[in-house]
Amino acid sequence: MRISSILIAASAVAAPALAEPTVELSTGLEYQEGEYGTGESIEIWTVPTSVRVQSGQVILSATLPYLRVDAPGNVVGGGGGILGLPIIIDPNEPPERVRRDGVGDLELGAAYVVPTDDIGITFSGQVKVPTASTSKGLGTGEMDYAVGAELSKTFGSVTPFVGVGYTMPGDPEAFELRNSLSARAGAAVQMARRVRGHVAYGYARSFSPLVPDEQQVSAGVNAGLSDRLSLGLYGAAGLSEGSPDVGAGLRLGTAF
Repeated sequence: MRISSILIAASAVAAPALAEPTVELSTGLEYQEGEYGTGESIEIWTVPTSVRVQSGQVILSATLPYLRVDAPGNVVGGGGGILGLPIIIDPNEPPERVRRDGVGDLELGAAYVVPTDDIGITFSGQVKVPTASTSKGLGTGEMDYAVGAELSKTFGSVTPFVGVGYTMPGDPEAFELRNSLSARAGAAVQMARRVRGHVAYGYARSFSPLVPDEQQVSAGVNAGLSDRLSLGLYGAAGLSEGSPDVGAGLRLGTAF
């Protein structure tokens, strides 16, 4: 799971506190492709449906994805920590290639934006509820937990940010997973009144010792199409064997 989905935004910068509670519904389409150090091509399509509620400094969210994975049978899709790997390897499953799809794991998140004047500080936590099919290799069937923190500071139209996270996966009987420490850093830029872009670098220790750690760069832009409607476009490129070679996505959200 990815703790960045707590904020459900194209920018990783802490969201501003709002006087009135707001609700945002969003959906989109994401694509990732690479070998992830396995020597075999792995393609993952994701359609995430999310709801985010913000009241003051508190942000609550829930995301339920629909997955389509085209990969060897020993690849389990739908994992990942903060900027973490979307796959793990099950050594007990045959490596023959198989295409599977279905509902992924439900992700529940909470974040608190510390009320400060100069520096943006956000603390966050996330729980992954195992709603994905284990027989299809779309999930581990275990609860996962993650915590994170992020700092940001605005200089004119530019907001540098840095964040760290720690993900604690469950303990499936079939294979062994390890905790993942991750970090990211980058900057967001206010390009226009309703347009905000960002670039970032991320590192994450893989859940499985059979998959190399991840390093990647990402960039994106989020535009307000109206007072209620927003569109986000983003892409990523891997810098290590454990990363997807390429990733891209779009997100459409509406606020109430």
